[in-house]
Amino acid sequence: MQHLLTDSQVQEFIINGYLSLQADVEPGLHDQIDAQLRFSIEHESWLGNNVAARIPQLHQIVRCPVVNGAVQSLLGENFYCHPHRAIHRSTPTGSSTLDITADTEAPTMGRGSSAGSAWHQDAQSPLARARHHLPRYLIGFYFPHTTPRAMGPTRLQAGSYLHARPHAPSGVVMPELVEAGTFMLVHFDMLHAGFPNGAERDRLMIKFVFTRTADFAPSWAHRSTDWQTPDTAMPAWGCKAAHAYLWARVCGTTPEPIEHPPASGQDESLLRLERIYHTLSLETALAELCASAGQGRHTRLLVRDKQGHERPRDDVRDYPIRWNERAIVMEDATYALVRIGAPAVPELQALLAAEDPWIQINAAFALAEMGVRDQGLHKLLESSTQQVVRQSLDALGIVGQPADLPVITPLLQASQPAWERSEVERGWTAADQVRLNAAFAILNIVSRHGPDPELSASLLAPLSQALEDTNGYVAAVAAETLVRLQQPDSIAAAVQYLSDRRWDDTLQGHLKAY
Repeated sequence: MQHLLTDSQVQEFIINGYLSLQADVEPGLHDQIDAQLRFSIEHESWLGNNVAARIPQLHQIVRCPVVNGAVQSLLGENFYCHPHRAIHRSTPTGSSTLDITADTEAPTMGRGSSAGSAWHQDAQSPLARARHHLPRYLIGFYFPHTTPRAMGPTRLQAGSYLHARPHAPSGVVMPELVEAGTFMLVHFDMLHAGFPNGAERDRLMIKFVFTRTADFAPSWAHRSTDWQTPDTAMPAWGCKAAHAYLWARVCGTTPEPIEHPPASGQDESLLRLERIYHTLSLETALAELCASAGQGRHTRLLVRDKQGHERPRDDVRDYPIRWNERAIVMEDATYALVRIGAPAVPELQALLAAEDPWIQINAAFALAEMGVRDQGLHKLLESSTQQVVRQSLDALGIVGQPADLPVITPLLQASQPAWERSEVERGWTAADQVRLNAAFAILNIVSRHGPDPELSASLLAPLSQALEDTNGYVAAVAAETLVRLQQPDSIAAAVQYLSDRRWDDTLQGHLKAY
């Protein structure tokens, strides 16, 4: 039986941006996972996304009633565990960390650490997707061993998922002790950072990502739609208008305007949220969005090497609002138009035909966030601009209509010469991400529509072909979709794919190779 969250816990998540859970498994399981991780780091190659295949006990953590119930509560019953995983390793620095405070920016980490100590919001993987205020993506931070402050637990800034960019730390959360088995469930866009390890052994943590595939409706132990600020609220700058709006949306109800005292002080993030969720009018928001046209914001700003050559890496100085390949923050006016709702729909539908790709991207995002169906998004899939196609695919996946499958499915094989260069130093291309976004859109539509022999018959061939994609993310999502189609042929195709890639977790690198 799943341990579903209460109204108060969901409201706590909306304000604080995270929940700290304790996995309800046998305590010895954490010791086993910790030992296997340490063995693998010492004797084997880097595992990356394959860590859960190498150490399958990690699936017991994700599936335990407390963790699974919490993810289901926030993302819906049909959530998907994204194929991206990561080992966050923090090696000892060899010195005390007592002179470093919890909000220190980028303190020096131990040599070989993979955990970054600068305050940051995570990038999507392999390439960028939009930042959503609503809970569409979650991060899970799993700690297999007890982590005292001296060992460097992960730091968070409470409520910071609503920020457009990192800024001076506020609401910093850094526990004195993280118990073995702690699973921190965090809004994907939360500001967080590692902390130096002043102990004598490596600090280890595993990151998971979860994605929503369902429409917004209560999927927790829901009792009331009334917004109540919980006693566990942490951010001193909290914006009631934003929190009340997000609560109404996750409850599946129409948000009502609320009256509350105006923002006090000069906190940039709070004033921004007040404008988005309280003061911006339809006319002003539309004018501000349209004013962003003609500035090339659908293109990236890249760093340059010493010779002045551009590198496939974003120049994030001052975090400009524009397309990048980490995660895309939309215009403030766009988030405000989402809050304004139905009165903004006709204007946003008209903007889908704008000449500027950045305007099309923002309009597509806003219409999908509102849940508007039949809005003409499928026409944008004909664009030669990969950024427009990618955002439109994500938008179509959010609204989830089987009628859109004939225009989405061909993009599982998307390939254009202009989309084939490496967008990031890891080598992923725009075509990779177009295919992945198409796969996710199909997954979302199938998850909403449910098992259907006719739907399965039309998707079996393209999804089976996608299992051979050179991007493993695409293949993983295609396999999950085949399973969710729940037809004998689709399940057989997925099982064959997964069986062919079975990992023998009993082997131990060069010590026990066969």
